[in-house]
Amino acid sequence: MRALTRGYDSAVTLTGRDHELSTLAVPATEARAGRGGAVLVCGESGAGKTSFVESFVADLPDDTAVLWGACDPLSTPRPLGPLHDLAGRFGDRTRRHLSAGGQPHDIFVSVFADLRDRPTVLVLDDLHWADQGTIDLFRFLVRRARQSHLLAVGIMREDEVSVTHPLRALLGDIARSPHAQLLTLPPLSLEAIATLIGDRDVDPHRLHEVTGGNAFFVCEMLDHHGTDLPATVRDAILARTAELDAGAWDLLHLLSCAPGAIGDNLLAPLGVSLPALRTLHQAKLIRRDTRGVAFRHDLCRRAIAGVIPPGAEPGLHRRFLEAHRAATDLDPAVLTHHALGGGDKALITAASTDAGRAAARSGAHTQACEFFEIALDRGGLLDAAEEAELLEHLADEYYLTDRLDDAIGACRRAMRIRQDLADPVAVSADHHALAVYEWYNGNRAQADEHVAAAIAALDTEAAQHYPGHLSRLGHALAMQAFLAIQSSRLDTAAATLTRVRQIATDAGDPHLAVRLRLVGYYCDILSGSTAVRDDLLSELASGPRHIDETYSGGYTNLTYLDVEQRRLPAAAALLDASIPLMIEHDLPICRMVQLGSRSRMNLLIGDWDDALADAASVLENPSAPLARTWPLLIRGLVALRRDGEDAGFIDEAWELACRYGELVRMLPAGSAIVERSWLTGRPDPRVQTCLPLLRTAPAAGLEWARGELGMWLGRIDLTPDLDPAEVAEPYAVLLRGRFDDAAAAFHRLSTPYDAALALADSGEPDAVRRALDILDRLGADAVAGKVRADLRANGASTVPGPRRASTLANPAGLTTRQVEVLRLIGDGLTNAELAERLFLSVKTVDHHVSAILTKLDVSRRRDAVRRAREVGILS
Repeated sequence: MRALTRGYDSAVTLTGRDHELSTLAVPATEARAGRGGAVLVCGESGAGKTSFVESFVADLPDDTAVLWGACDPLSTPRPLGPLHDLAGRFGDRTRRHLSAGGQPHDIFVSVFADLRDRPTVLVLDDLHWADQGTIDLFRFLVRRARQSHLLAVGIMREDEVSVTHPLRALLGDIARSPHAQLLTLPPLSLEAIATLIGDRDVDPHRLHEVTGGNAFFVCEMLDHHGTDLPATVRDAILARTAELDAGAWDLLHLLSCAPGAIGDNLLAPLGVSLPALRTLHQAKLIRRDTRGVAFRHDLCRRAIAGVIPPGAEPGLHRRFLEAHRAATDLDPAVLTHHALGGGDKALITAASTDAGRAAARSGAHTQACEFFEIALDRGGLLDAAEEAELLEHLADEYYLTDRLDDAIGACRRAMRIRQDLADPVAVSADHHALAVYEWYNGNRAQADEHVAAAIAALDTEAAQHYPGHLSRLGHALAMQAFLAIQSSRLDTAAATLTRVRQIATDAGDPHLAVRLRLVGYYCDILSGSTAVRDDLLSELASGPRHIDETYSGGYTNLTYLDVEQRRLPAAAALLDASIPLMIEHDLPICRMVQLGSRSRMNLLIGDWDDALADAASVLENPSAPLARTWPLLIRGLVALRRDGEDAGFIDEAWELACRYGELVRMLPAGSAIVERSWLTGRPDPRVQTCLPLLRTAPAAGLEWARGELGMWLGRIDLTPDLDPAEVAEPYAVLLRGRFDDAAAAFHRLSTPYDAALALADSGEPDAVRRALDILDRLGADAVAGKVRADLRANGASTVPGPRRASTLANPAGLTTRQVEVLRLIGDGLTNAELAERLFLSVKTVDHHVSAILTKLDVSRRRDAVRRAREVGILS
């Protein structure tokens, strides 16, 4: 057993970590060879995580660069705090980005460029206190580290990460990445404690029982002078303070109010003396690192904070404020912390507003919300315009963090103030924002009202003479056109866009011109002009590096249209590129909608496990109602097809679609309602509601959704009066009774479930057998059961039995479909043969094979088969 003598001021010996050290050494060796990765070290407070990582980096080769940053226990974390602490270790470009409060994506790219080309270990300690921007940085590095010499190491307390903690997204990334891992430090074993005790007169069983194997508790108890162990660790820590003088106690009190370490530049302004530093160091209460002087462990801070005299804290915080001013150290997040502690309302307002803006720029939108809330709720008096501006900033951050009800409430408060100030441009902007928020929130009628009010708030005549008025009017009209497109009123949208074009020309607003072009492309694509798709992609590619909501909306809308109009290979390629962009640019609203589109695509192509995974990402996290329609349907439809029941998810999706009242959402939800009625045989009065959806005038761009609903209505003998020319080609062929041709058309689209049902509709024995084979492979047991029951009811002499279900848990995280593809690769099939066997397109098979190679961390098909046999995925 190897003894570790580092950490806790090099005075504490940790034992029993050989296995964990060897585990961490593997990715370190890989990183030196140019195959970087990430490790998240976790454990309870006092488990020895930091000491463990310190021991690991101390044994690295001398040419390895080690950068160690830490997050502070601020009530609202400072944006990218560890990066600012490490600024001197980065290149000029990174330092410029950090000092200027640059966009988070630029900062992340620059940091990665600084660290990627030489063996480097970046440690981010205390991630449980991190701001969203720091967490996003670690996620960014996880996705890119493999192509570098970088090993990113995070340290976090697992007992402080709740279900809703922002770190949950990072934990999900770690679980999915083949190049990242979670390393949990267990409590010290009884044997390890016995080794630590040595020849002391201490019962190891008693010590193990009292401390639970917590490394810090064990060592604190062993350092206690006396024959009896103290009742609590807090008592052991406070016993060290018995002989301290006033200067040492003053420093302890200051440290208890400090956010982390006290920097060297603050020691003199705070009146900290050298004897006080020496005394506390000898008492093993403080440590020194590159950031300054801090408590030896956060448990020390907690113990001392519990004995600060009542009423002392405000004065301590005011001393910090004076020291920061004297040292010209004006980090707004730290100033906010001390201003709150010192009760300085004017400074609370100024510092928290600045901190909120800095957090928003850094991508820490959750922290931006908190800072703006502090400015509004705990700061000094604001004039009306300042209060409205703060509320508008807060509403934007609520929106980006998927707190739509809060965003709507804050924006309404701001709008009332703007109305009292008789500021029509600002009133129009607030109505516009509310239209966006309400639409995402599933309140389509209110969105229409707000966009109309945004237009009405501006005097059209006056707008001709004031560029600000004219530009704002153009944006409001563009939003109105966008909502018209969502309602399939393309003629209305086109007429509105014609008006906006003239306004954009007169106003000279480049942002309006971009929005106009994007909305115009959506309208053209739905009108059948798919050639403009390339123009839309070119527009998105030429946009700024900092993708804002306008450009992210371009990706969101195009991926949605691609899936709904069955450009599935194009949709897959674009979603593979766009979803990481949404993560990197911290645009969760758009990411969730795109995950919903991907779940719909995976349902169509038969990757139901992947579809459910994406649906769960949306439904089990904060997400706007706009993003939830498809995930609700996916959960309901997969459960229905597999088990015959949908657990109410289809009903919930239908209700949400009705709130929107948009055919693009109503038609698919109606199809699910009818499919359930067909499969279960239970009547549903809403089926009759679905018929009028098809009897309205055909809407351009909805040929696929109309055909799907018509197909399901036909299966329950409610054949609608549909002209085949009004639906997409496979459905038109099906309406004409050409079942094999329809199945072949669905096969070319890589939509096996639709192909199977088209074959089953024919009633031909051979076709039905083929249909059952597809349904069994998809795991559509309930549907296959109905088809077999219908065969028996119709007097079939032989009914094919179901294929043996085979599920295989595998360490590589392959889906059921990917295991099936891998098995056929092992049988020697080419991709073209795989496509034929699995009723998929060759492009879809290519996508599966690529995913399999990535998950198994190999570059060739035969290596994938070999690796799968090694780990037991294939026999």
